[in-house]
Amino acid sequence: MNRFEDKRILVTGASKGLGKSAAIAFEKEGANVVLAARSENELSELMKSFSQPEKHLLYPIDLLESDNIVDMSTDILRKWGGIDILLHCVGGSLGINETLVNWGDFSKCLKANLGIASELNRLFVPAMKEQGTGNIVHVGSTVAFEARASVPYNTAKAALSGYVRSLGKELADQGIIVAGILPGAFYGDGNAMFRFQYYKPDEYGKYVDSLPQKRMPHADEYLSMLFLLSESKSMVMSGSLISMDCAQGLSYYNYSS
Repeated sequence: MNRFEDKRILVTGASKGLGKSAAIAFEKEGANVVLAARSENELSELMKSFSQPEKHLLYPIDLLESDNIVDMSTDILRKWGGIDILLHCVGGSLGINETLVNWGDFSKCLKANLGIASELNRLFVPAMKEQGTGNIVHVGSTVAFEARASVPYNTAKAALSGYVRSLGKELADQGIIVAGILPGAFYGDGNAMFRFQYYKPDEYGKYVDSLPQKRMPHADEYLSMLFLLSESKSMVMSGSLISMDCAQGLSYYNYSS
């Protein structure tokens, strides 16, 4: 029997990067997967690659639109009755990198990295409470503690880390595991490092050479931890944030100097 046979998992940001890698991996382990992201073409191609496409659900929507979150959640609850695993991979700076950013852009960055996840949790946790089990896994970033990216992005990831710790505490006695991982830079299909390499190959090469391991980790290397955090037997991980940055902590400063 596969590790996640018939488990219902919602993956946000499923069209690229870690979200895409995770969706593929969980499907291979027998899960019923909800794919949510903006790109209909990329999601459709991903769905076609699955062994039993009819088992899964696809939502090519912009999750920054609150109505889309509610509509999708309502539809999933109607069709499946709930979700066993919420995997929050959506996020990013959205190109909002100003230091003294206006509040409209600042709040958009916060919504992409925290607001979408918190709203989905709000809508799906009641059903998790009823079934007495559930796993909620957030993909954060080491910039939450190192302040080495833009002000909006650093702040959004720091807020997400505080949220994971707090929500993990509140739900720990109800059979619901809330945890997260804190990657450094990594390469995944279509993600930020993918674009960095494509558009600025020379700078990308210099950056990789500045990393402690002299290599860029791949999204697939995080899957074993995502699997662990998605298992019901991992109650000890409630409220945990796992740093997985390949010792990159100070490499940004070395690269920038």
